[in-house]
Amino acid sequence: MKKIFTFVSALMLIAFSAHAEKRIGVSGALSMFDSSGTEEVKSSGTKNSGSHDETVIVPSLFVEFANDAGLTLGLDYVPVEAEIGSSTNARTDTDTDDASDTAGDNKASAELTGHFTAYVLAPVGGNGAYLKGGLALATIETTESLATGTTYGNEDVYGMLIGVGLDRDLDNGMFFRTEATYTDYEDVSFVGSADGDSVKNKIDAEVDALAFRISIGKAF
Repeated sequence: MKKIFTFVSALMLIAFSAHAEKRIGVSGALSMFDSSGTEEVKSSGTKNSGSHDETVIVPSLFVEFANDAGLTLGLDYVPVEAEIGSSTNARTDTDTDDASDTAGDNKASAELTGHFTAYVLAPVGGNGAYLKGGLALATIETTESLATGTTYGNEDVYGMLIGVGLDRDLDNGMFFRTEATYTDYEDVSFVGSADGDSVKNKIDAEVDALAFRISIGKAF
């Protein structure tokens, strides 16, 4: 799915770039992730819920093509992993009718990797202000050490991005940009490996992100 997303985004950029100004640049964002999830333990029917806020600095690279009207089509890539949540807690064995002991410490963390965003910038008012809308795609990678013995795989996730920003031209084709964006990622479910009772547990998770970003780039 990620390969298809990247391929389609590249085709859009190529088609749009025939008579457009080319831009490349780098960004740094202060990103605040809000994550929540609920694990359903199938053997006992219990549900364990939690939430976590994580603030990280996220760098990215971008390429853009802008037409004469100022409408800009871009693709942004985050070359690093961004931690969106981690948790440690103690679990008691609530199912006393079986022979397995699932009490113990739970440790889990999640990261966003391979993060791409295809976006459009639309100028507003002629003073460098713009509106931003886009579609993000990333992989949520989980790492866990759970008392149940359950492990969870990775899942691709989409997100809808909206934002506002301000663009300023500098000398020699350089430009400087500040913006604020909000990304609402789709709800995602993780089905775990079988626990001690040969039953697969499940986690339902939600993630969103508020980011304040500065960028510098060059137009050609």
